[in-house]
Amino acid sequence: MITKETNQIISFDDLHLFAQTVVHGGISAAASANNMQRSKVSRRLQMLEAALGTQLLIRTTRNIELTRQGQELFELTSQPLQHIQQGIAAMKGHLDELSGKVRIAIPSALISANAFTEILTDYVQTYPDIDIEVENHQESVDLKRQAFDLQVLPSVEKITDDSYVQFSILPYRSHLVASPTYLRQFSPINSSEDLKQHRILTNRYNADLLPTNVKVALKSDDLYVLLKMATSGAGIAFLPIANVNVRMALEQGDLVEILPDALYPEQHLTLIYPSTSFLPKRVKVLIDIFRDKFQLKN
Repeated sequence: MITKETNQIISFDDLHLFAQTVVHGGISAAASANNMQRSKVSRRLQMLEAALGTQLLIRTTRNIELTRQGQELFELTSQPLQHIQQGIAAMKGHLDELSGKVRIAIPSALISANAFTEILTDYVQTYPDIDIEVENHQESVDLKRQAFDLQVLPSVEKITDDSYVQFSILPYRSHLVASPTYLRQFSPINSSEDLKQHRILTNRYNADLLPTNVKVALKSDDLYVLLKMATSGAGIAFLPIANVNVRMALEQGDLVEILPDALYPEQHLTLIYPSTSFLPKRVKVLIDIFRDKFQLKN
């Protein structure tokens, strides 16, 4: 069988080896059961993935796991030949369609950010046949196993799989801010040493950037909560000035920057996706919108 888009042959022998790999629980076991070298089975599976344009197996040192597409193909292998051909054609064609579903994992603090909202608005207006699911995840998710297409995270967060593609989409710095009311009520702050006498409000991603002698009174993954607490006089918040709501509060005088000459390390928002080899077109165009929005060069 030849795929129309790539002109690559899909061998039904390779489909059989794929099914054998799943049934026997690994490449080595499938090779043994079929009296073949492990390297040859592995190579044939890679050729099958290349022909289909999608990853089928997640290979680990001890076993294999199926991706969502791998599970679909394994279910197809138990069907009559005609159904297999129709199913493979649908799988391959689905990768090039500007329809279907895109799943994005993003921290709660960024879900309501103007830049992210603008990107989604542009995307859904340009490609109305694509459905989007946005889930709140504060930590790195396993994109392949949890069936996500993209994730946005601060760069300080460790990624679950080093093979994932990662690039910075927005550099930012956090600053200490407080309301004028709070500053009138509590002792003045002339150095970082004075912060020990105050209530500091921050989030998990930037708390470690503060001096070690500063006690954090509250951590929240929701920047809106930190912002509201700071403007109401509940403490000094450590917030990214790049956030449009923080900037607005500063411009309106609801917040004042503390120790403005202090320069804390720069952080980055990072866009993460599994692989450039098997990306559906609907995901590629969304990545392009991210690149255009933040004017990325590479």
